Amino acid sequence: MNRSLKMLTAAAIISLPIVANAQTNNPRGIYKMTTLTGKLGEVKAPFEQYKICTDSMTLMVSEQANYFSISDNDHRVFNYTGEQPKSEGDKSPLIYDSNDKQFKLKWWSTYPYHIHFPNNDWCIEKYESGKYTETSKVFFDALNGTSDVDANNPLIGTWRFIGYVDELRDVKRELPKLHEQYQKSKYFNSFIVFAPKNWTLIAKSGGAVNKIEYSGKKSYKSGNKTSQVKWLSKNRIAVEEHIDYRTDWMILERVTDGTTPLTHIASQFVSKTQ
Repeated sequence: MNRSLKMLTAAAIISLPIVANAQTNNPRGIYKMTTLTGKLGEVKAPFEQYKICTDSMTLMVSEQANYFSISDNDHRVFNYTGEQPKSEGDKSPLIYDSNDKQFKLKWWSTYPYHIHFPNNDWCIEKYESGKYTETSKVFFDALNGTSDVDANNPLIGTWRFIGYVDELRDVKRELPKLHEQYQKSKYFNSFIVFAPKNWTLIAKSGGAVNKIEYSGKKSYKSGNKTSQVKWLSKNRIAVEEHIDYRTDWMILERVTDGTTPLTHIASQFVSKTQ
Protein backbone atom coordinates (compact mmCIF):
# COMPACT_ATOMS: atom_id res chain seq x y z
CA MET A 1 0.00 0.00 0.00
CA ASN A 2 1.58 3.30 -1.07
CA ARG A 3 -0.62 5.71 0.84
CA SER A 4 0.86 7.51 3.83
CA LEU A 5 -0.67 7.86 7.26
CA LYS A 6 -0.35 11.50 8.21
CA MET A 7 -0.53 12.39 11.90
CA LEU A 8 -0.59 15.96 13.18
CA THR A 9 1.65 16.74 16.15
CA ALA A 10 2.21 20.07 17.84
CA ALA A 11 5.12 21.01 15.62
CA ALA A 12 4.79 19.08 12.37
CA ILE A 13 2.98 16.45 10.32
CA ILE A 14 4.65 13.06 10.43
CA SER A 15 4.23 10.68 7.49
CA LEU A 16 4.24 6.97 8.21
CA PRO A 17 3.65 3.98 5.91
CA ILE A 18 0.53 2.03 6.89
CA VAL A 19 1.56 -1.53 6.05
CA ALA A 20 5.24 -1.30 5.14
CA ASN A 21 6.18 -0.54 8.73
CA ALA A 22 8.96 1.88 9.52
CA GLN A 23 10.70 -0.35 12.08
CA THR A 24 11.32 -4.07 12.54
CA ASN A 25 10.57 -4.40 16.26
CA ASN A 26 8.16 -1.57 16.95
CA PRO A 27 4.67 -1.85 15.43
CA ARG A 28 3.86 1.02 13.09
CA GLY A 29 0.74 0.95 10.92
CA ILE A 30 -2.78 -0.50 11.16
CA TYR A 31 -3.20 -3.84 12.92
CA LYS A 32 -6.26 -6.01 13.60
CA MET A 33 -6.71 -8.08 16.76
CA THR A 34 -6.79 -11.74 15.71
CA THR A 35 -6.63 -13.66 19.01
CA LEU A 36 -7.21 -12.91 22.69
CA THR A 37 -5.79 -14.94 25.58
CA GLY A 38 -7.70 -14.35 28.78
CA LYS A 39 -10.31 -15.93 31.01
CA LEU A 40 -11.26 -18.54 28.39
CA GLY A 41 -7.73 -19.24 27.19
CA GLU A 42 -6.63 -18.30 23.67
CA VAL A 43 -9.67 -17.64 21.47
CA LYS A 44 -10.37 -15.95 18.16
CA ALA A 45 -10.79 -12.22 18.71
CA PRO A 46 -14.34 -11.84 20.10
CA PHE A 47 -14.76 -8.35 18.64
CA GLU A 48 -13.47 -6.34 15.69
CA GLN A 49 -10.71 -4.12 17.05
CA TYR A 50 -7.77 -2.35 15.43
CA LYS A 51 -4.74 -0.35 16.53
CA ILE A 52 -3.33 2.56 14.53
CA CYS A 53 0.31 2.73 15.66
CA THR A 54 2.45 5.77 14.91
CA ASP A 55 5.53 7.49 16.27
CA SER A 56 3.34 10.01 18.12
CA MET A 57 0.48 7.90 19.54
CA THR A 58 -1.58 4.75 19.26
CA LEU A 59 -5.31 4.96 18.55
CA MET A 60 -7.89 2.21 19.01
CA VAL A 61 -10.63 1.65 16.42
CA SER A 62 -13.62 -0.59 17.19
CA GLU A 63 -15.98 -1.87 14.50
CA GLN A 64 -19.61 -2.90 14.94
CA ALA A 65 -21.58 -3.58 11.75
CA ASN A 66 -20.97 -0.45 9.63
CA TYR A 67 -20.20 1.80 12.62
CA PHE A 68 -16.73 2.66 13.96
CA SER A 69 -15.47 4.34 17.11
CA ILE A 70 -12.05 5.94 17.55
CA SER A 71 -10.46 6.46 20.95
CA ASP A 72 -7.06 7.16 22.48
CA ASN A 73 -7.30 4.41 25.12
CA ASP A 74 -3.81 3.47 23.95
CA HIS A 75 -2.50 6.99 23.40
CA ARG A 76 0.97 5.88 24.53
CA VAL A 77 3.37 5.01 21.70
CA PHE A 78 3.70 1.25 21.17
CA ASN A 79 7.38 0.36 21.48
CA TYR A 80 8.95 -3.07 21.84
CA THR A 81 9.38 -3.91 25.55
CA GLY A 82 9.87 -7.69 25.71
CA GLU A 83 7.66 -10.20 27.49
CA GLN A 84 8.83 -9.89 31.08
CA PRO A 85 7.83 -6.96 33.34
CA LYS A 86 10.60 -4.86 34.83
CA SER A 87 9.70 -5.89 38.36
CA GLU A 88 7.22 -8.14 40.13
CA GLY A 89 4.86 -5.28 40.84
CA ASP A 90 5.13 -3.72 37.38
CA LYS A 91 1.82 -4.05 35.54
CA SER A 92 2.78 -1.83 32.58
CA PRO A 93 1.57 -2.99 29.15
CA LEU A 94 4.16 -4.98 27.21
CA ILE A 95 4.72 -5.25 23.46
CA TYR A 96 6.58 -8.37 22.29
CA ASP A 97 6.88 -10.84 19.39
CA SER A 98 6.77 -7.71 17.26
CA ASN A 99 7.80 -7.36 13.63
CA ASP A 100 6.48 -5.69 10.48
CA LYS A 101 3.47 -8.04 10.33
CA GLN A 102 2.34 -8.62 13.91
CA PHE A 103 2.75 -7.82 17.60
CA LYS A 104 1.39 -9.03 20.94
CA LEU A 105 0.06 -6.69 23.59
CA LYS A 106 0.20 -8.01 27.16
CA TRP A 107 -1.67 -5.97 29.75
CA TRP A 108 -2.76 -6.44 33.36
CA SER A 109 -6.52 -6.97 33.55
CA THR A 110 -8.70 -6.11 36.56
CA TYR A 111 -12.16 -6.92 35.21
CA PRO A 112 -14.03 -9.03 37.82
CA TYR A 113 -17.08 -9.80 35.67
CA HIS A 114 -15.90 -9.57 32.06
CA ILE A 115 -16.63 -12.60 29.90
CA HIS A 116 -13.17 -12.56 28.27
CA PHE A 117 -10.83 -10.39 30.34
CA PRO A 118 -9.44 -11.98 33.52
CA ASN A 119 -9.40 -10.38 36.96
CA ASN A 120 -5.97 -9.60 38.41
CA ASP A 121 -4.08 -11.46 35.70
CA TRP A 122 -2.37 -10.83 32.37
CA CYS A 123 -4.42 -10.59 29.17
CA ILE A 124 -2.72 -11.07 25.78
CA GLU A 125 -3.98 -9.66 22.50
CA LYS A 126 -2.37 -10.60 19.19
CA TYR A 127 -2.54 -8.13 16.30
CA GLU A 128 -1.69 -8.63 12.63
CA SER A 129 -1.26 -6.14 9.79
CA GLY A 130 -3.13 -6.36 6.50
CA LYS A 131 -6.21 -7.91 8.14
CA TYR A 132 -9.49 -6.10 7.45
CA THR A 133 -13.16 -6.81 7.16
CA GLU A 134 -14.69 -5.56 3.91
CA THR A 135 -16.30 -2.63 5.71
CA SER A 136 -13.25 -1.70 7.78
CA LYS A 137 -11.13 -1.55 4.63
CA VAL A 138 -13.54 1.07 3.27
CA PHE A 139 -13.40 2.97 6.57
CA PHE A 140 -9.60 3.05 6.75
CA ASP A 141 -9.41 4.07 3.11
CA ALA A 142 -11.77 6.94 3.95
CA LEU A 143 -9.67 7.97 6.97
CA ASN A 144 -6.76 8.27 4.58
CA GLY A 145 -9.00 9.81 1.93
CA THR A 146 -7.50 11.45 -1.10
CA SER A 147 -8.13 15.00 -2.25
CA ASP A 148 -7.80 13.94 -5.89
CA VAL A 149 -10.74 14.83 -8.13
CA ASP A 150 -12.30 12.14 -10.34
CA ALA A 151 -13.06 13.68 -13.73
CA ASN A 152 -15.82 11.11 -14.34
CA ASN A 153 -17.52 11.81 -11.00
CA PRO A 154 -16.46 15.05 -9.28
CA LEU A 155 -18.34 14.07 -6.12
CA ILE A 156 -15.74 11.42 -5.33
CA GLY A 157 -13.21 12.69 -2.83
CA THR A 158 -12.91 14.04 0.70
CA TRP A 159 -15.23 16.81 1.86
CA ARG A 160 -15.19 18.83 5.07
CA PHE A 161 -18.63 19.12 6.70
CA ILE A 162 -19.08 22.83 7.54
CA GLY A 163 -22.70 22.94 8.76
CA TYR A 164 -26.30 23.46 7.62
CA VAL A 165 -28.34 26.22 6.02
CA ASP A 166 -32.14 26.29 5.91
CA GLU A 167 -32.46 27.74 2.42
CA LEU A 168 -30.07 27.68 -0.54
CA ARG A 169 -30.75 31.34 -1.15
CA ASP A 170 -29.20 32.03 2.28
CA VAL A 171 -25.85 30.36 1.53
CA LYS A 172 -24.01 33.53 0.54
CA ARG A 173 -25.09 35.26 3.73
CA GLU A 174 -24.66 32.26 6.06
CA LEU A 175 -21.33 30.93 4.78
CA PRO A 176 -19.10 33.50 6.58
CA LYS A 177 -20.92 32.66 9.83
CA LEU A 178 -20.40 28.92 9.31
CA HIS A 179 -16.68 29.47 8.78
CA GLU A 180 -16.39 31.77 11.80
CA GLN A 181 -18.16 29.29 14.09
CA TYR A 182 -16.71 26.12 12.58
CA GLN A 183 -13.91 25.34 15.07
CA LYS A 184 -16.31 25.66 18.01
CA SER A 185 -19.20 23.88 16.34
CA LYS A 186 -20.20 20.24 16.70
CA TYR A 187 -19.26 19.76 13.03
CA PHE A 188 -15.57 20.54 13.60
CA ASN A 189 -13.35 17.73 12.27
CA SER A 190 -16.28 16.06 10.52
CA PHE A 191 -15.87 14.77 6.98
CA ILE A 192 -17.74 12.93 4.27
CA VAL A 193 -15.68 10.79 1.90
CA PHE A 194 -17.37 9.77 -1.35
CA ALA A 195 -15.97 6.63 -3.00
CA PRO A 196 -17.25 4.77 -6.09
CA LYS A 197 -19.42 2.32 -4.11
CA ASN A 198 -19.58 3.80 -0.60
CA TRP A 199 -19.76 7.03 1.29
CA THR A 200 -18.27 7.37 4.77
CA LEU A 201 -19.18 9.84 7.48
CA ILE A 202 -16.24 10.59 9.76
CA ALA A 203 -16.67 12.55 12.98
CA LYS A 204 -14.47 13.33 15.98
CA SER A 205 -14.94 9.94 17.63
CA GLY A 206 -15.72 7.58 14.76
CA GLY A 207 -17.94 7.18 11.74
CA ALA A 208 -20.12 4.99 9.54
CA VAL A 209 -19.85 3.38 6.11
CA ASN A 210 -22.83 3.33 3.75
CA LYS A 211 -23.50 2.02 0.24
CA ILE A 212 -24.09 4.59 -2.49
CA GLU A 213 -25.38 4.82 -6.05
CA TYR A 214 -24.68 7.97 -8.04
CA SER A 215 -26.95 9.62 -10.60
CA GLY A 216 -24.37 11.76 -12.29
CA LYS A 217 -23.02 14.54 -10.14
CA LYS A 218 -26.37 16.02 -9.11
CA SER A 219 -27.81 13.31 -6.87
CA TYR A 220 -27.07 10.01 -5.18
CA LYS A 221 -29.00 7.25 -3.46
CA SER A 222 -28.06 5.61 -0.17
CA GLY A 223 -30.47 3.01 1.18
CA ASN A 224 -33.99 4.21 0.40
CA LYS A 225 -32.97 7.86 0.46
CA THR A 226 -32.11 9.97 -2.58
CA SER A 227 -30.24 13.23 -1.95
CA GLN A 228 -30.00 16.13 -4.37
CA VAL A 229 -26.65 17.90 -4.80
CA LYS A 230 -26.35 21.57 -5.68
CA TRP A 231 -22.93 22.73 -6.86
CA LEU A 232 -22.12 26.13 -5.35
CA SER A 233 -18.61 26.15 -6.82
CA LYS A 234 -15.98 23.66 -7.99
CA ASN A 235 -15.07 22.76 -4.40
CA ARG A 236 -18.27 23.53 -2.50
CA ILE A 237 -21.62 21.71 -2.61
CA ALA A 238 -24.93 21.72 -0.80
CA VAL A 239 -26.51 18.32 -0.13
CA GLU A 240 -30.23 18.02 0.49
CA GLU A 241 -31.11 16.42 3.82
CA HIS A 242 -34.61 15.79 5.13
CA ILE A 243 -34.81 16.28 8.89
CA ASP A 244 -38.19 15.51 10.44
CA TYR A 245 -40.64 17.48 8.29
CA ARG A 246 -38.23 20.03 6.89
CA THR A 247 -35.45 20.11 4.32
CA ASP A 248 -32.04 21.51 5.23
CA TRP A 249 -28.89 21.77 3.14
CA MET A 250 -25.60 20.31 4.31
CA ILE A 251 -22.64 22.44 3.21
CA LEU A 252 -19.52 20.50 2.21
CA GLU A 253 -16.17 21.88 1.08
CA ARG A 254 -13.62 19.75 -0.71
CA VAL A 255 -10.35 19.11 1.14
CA THR A 256 -7.62 20.41 -1.15
CA ASP A 257 -4.66 20.89 1.20
CA GLY A 258 -3.48 17.27 1.02
CA THR A 259 -4.36 16.44 4.62
CA THR A 260 -6.51 13.44 5.52
CA PRO A 261 -9.42 13.06 7.96
CA LEU A 262 -7.16 10.94 10.18
CA THR A 263 -4.68 13.81 10.41
CA HIS A 264 -7.38 16.02 11.89
CA ILE A 265 -8.97 13.34 14.06
CA ALA A 266 -5.57 12.48 15.55
CA SER A 267 -4.76 16.13 16.24
CA GLN A 268 -7.48 16.36 18.89
CA PHE A 269 -5.92 13.46 20.80
CA VAL A 270 -2.39 14.85 20.42
CA SER A 271 -3.50 18.13 21.99
CA LYS A 272 -4.96 16.27 24.98
CA THR A 273 -1.69 14.55 25.81
CA GLN A 274 0.47 17.66 25.80
